Amino acid sequence: MLHIPSAVRDFGRIFSREGYELYIVGGAVRDALLGKKVEDYDFATSATPSEVTDLFQRVIPTGLQHGTVTVLFGNHSFEVTTYRVDGSYSDHRRPDTITFTRSLEEDLARRDLTINAIALNPETGDVVDPLGGRKDLKDRVIRTVGSGDDRFREDALRMVRAVRFAATLDFTLLPDVARAISRHAPLLGQVSQERIARELEKLMQARRPSGGWRLFRETGLLAQFLPELEEDRDSPWPVFEHLLSSCDCAPSDPPQLRWAALFHDIGKPRCGATDERGLHFHGHDQVSATMAEEILLRLRFPKERIRSVAHLVRHHMFGYSPEWSDAAVRRFISRVGQEEAFLLTALRRADICGKTGSPPILPDLDELEGRIRGILHQGQPLTRKDLAINGKDLMSRIGIPPGPALGIVLEELLETILDDPERNTPETLLEIARAVYQARFHPSREERPPEEAPRDTSPGA
Repeated sequence: MLHIPSAVRDFGRIFSREGYELYIVGGAVRDALLGKKVEDYDFATSATPSEVTDLFQRVIPTGLQHGTVTVLFGNHSFEVTTYRVDGSYSDHRRPDTITFTRSLEEDLARRDLTINAIALNPETGDVVDPLGGRKDLKDRVIRTVGSGDDRFREDALRMVRAVRFAATLDFTLLPDVARAISRHAPLLGQVSQERIARELEKLMQARRPSGGWRLFRETGLLAQFLPELEEDRDSPWPVFEHLLSSCDCAPSDPPQLRWAALFHDIGKPRCGATDERGLHFHGHDQVSATMAEEILLRLRFPKERIRSVAHLVRHHMFGYSPEWSDAAVRRFISRVGQEEAFLLTALRRADICGKTGSPPILPDLDELEGRIRGILHQGQPLTRKDLAINGKDLMSRIGIPPGPALGIVLEELLETILDDPERNTPETLLEIARAVYQARFHPSREERPPEEAPRDTSPGA
């Protein structure tokens, strides 16, 4: 018998005591049967939303149009949806109508995949599986509930979900399901970018996301939402498999790292050229960063994720050698950021792993990481915020007006402390600031080029 928390059993007893059915459904049942840890529980019930509301004091109407309420039960929030039958899906996204039913089997029959159409009684632990989901879990296959053509026409996002589950569970997408996806791939254009992005985020948490990305390409889905990854098909410089291998090699946390690995060379087909020097991809890092920004913006990713991924892609071609001075290491950290410096070394490892197929041994990169840690541990100044004086000091003590001149002087001071952190004192920086400001914006008369003598324009000249 599967383990069911006492709070979940108590929740179920309240329904059964009043004559209603309540079953655990969806991912909680699937994961429990796979022996995985279950943290979130969703429920289906024969009770209507109003009947559920009558049973509990704290109920939030989170999705009444779909028959869903959220019950605050002790320290838990349980989402409960009334058994329902869906009407037609004219927009290929959501049902035009829903009808409540008292039949669990009818409710399970409207779901997308058999592995998601299994129910578990929270009191007895009995499993209800009219569609063979447990066998498909055992066989490790992805099968639709009923016809794949029908399921995907109803909600086109189900095609992405089928691929995502195949990759995250390491299951096989059955051939008839793959063919149905290929037939209906164009329908994905009617799905919001945000919904697609949420599925992609889950895919990127898979042990090997590459399996999902290959299925996207093989079924024609990739061309619908990320055609940039298709550009190497007709290019003499294929990068698709390298990007997938790099993505697999990158850690899944933080999430921007795998996205950066997936996109770091995506611009190569646009930049590749062959001349007397051989094959080169000049500027591909910048082109790839711009493409990454455009893709993630189109998919409605958060601004900070877009910024971080593009930043990593833009700087992924950094070069390091042990001959770097400490000042050079400080400048590297200052240019790319403290956290990003380590993400860039992780991206470099993933890039090389994507070429060799195994985690690389890189003594120079190990050394760079050690030097970065040492500098950070010592608290050496690395940014304008670390300067012993600020813009207000320069304005009040030296009289530099706000504007471009102030920024230029501050940048000169930053360069000074990156070269020599010992000079980061108010007295030293003010002295340097005066000299820079005088030399750049108020050179002495002796330093100015000689002026022309005024022309005599008096009469008779």
